[in-house]
Amino acid sequence: MRRVNTTLSFEEYFWKGIDLNGKVVLDAGTGFGITTLEIARRMSVQRQRGRIVSVDIDPNCFELARKLLAKHKLEYVVNFVRADLSNMPQIETESIDIIISTRTISDINRYPCRLIRAVLEFYRVLKSGGHIVLSDECPRLSPLSNDEEVAVSRWRIAKAISHLIGRTHSHGVEPEDLEFMLKLVGFRKCEWAIFKGEKISERRIKHFVDRAKEMVLEVENTKLKNALFDAIEDVQKIFQNKGGVFSPKYIIHAIK
Repeated sequence: MRRVNTTLSFEEYFWKGIDLNGKVVLDAGTGFGITTLEIARRMSVQRQRGRIVSVDIDPNCFELARKLLAKHKLEYVVNFVRADLSNMPQIETESIDIIISTRTISDINRYPCRLIRAVLEFYRVLKSGGHIVLSDECPRLSPLSNDEEVAVSRWRIAKAISHLIGRTHSHGVEPEDLEFMLKLVGFRKCEWAIFKGEKISERRIKHFVDRAKEMVLEVENTKLKNALFDAIEDVQKIFQNKGGVFSPKYIIHAIK
C-alpha cells in the first residue's frame, strides 16, 4: 500500500507532476464540466498547447460543459466524446498522455466488474509513461465525526430510494482497492493521499432534497414513501442546525 502523508493542499497534490504542455488529456466523466474547465483554464493561463477529450455516457452533459467553457472562451480546446468509460472504442489505443477523473469512480462502480473494465480501458488508451490522476470521496457507512452526519445520511437515503424504485446507485471505492486494480492491470508508481472533505453548501443540500423528493414519488408503498419524506426533511434540519462536510476525498496518482 502506498499511502502518503503530505503537507500539500488538495489542489497542489492533485496537480503534482502534471505537465499539460502539448498533451492530449482525457477528462474521464464530463459531468457538469467543472474538471474539463479546470484543465482548459490551466492550459490557457500557462499558455500551454494541448487538447482535451472529455468523455461521458450522457450527452446532456456536453451542452452544460460547452456553456461553461464558452463563458471563459475556452471551448476551442475540447472535443466531446459520448462513450461508456468501460468501453471506449472511439478513443485509439495509446493516444492519451494524461487521464484525469474526479467524482466519477463511484459512478462507474454502479455495476459489478464495471470499474475494473474502465481501469483496463484507461490503461489501453494511455501512452506508455502516461500519467493518470483519479479522485473521489472515500466511502462511509457511518459518520466518523459529527460533521460527517449530513453527508452519510444523504447517501444512505439516496441509496435506499434507488433500490426501492429499481435504479442503480453509485458505490464508493476505497483507495486501497482502487490502487490494487491499477496495479493489477499494469500501472506502476501508484501513490495516494486522503484529504478532509469540503464544507457542504446550502445549494448542494437543496439539490439533494429536491432530487430525493422527486425520486420518492416513484415509491409505491405509502408508508415507506412518507417515512422517506420525513428522513429527507431530517437531513435538511440537521444541516440547518449544524452544517456539515462531505466525506474525505482521496487522490491517486499512477504511471503506465
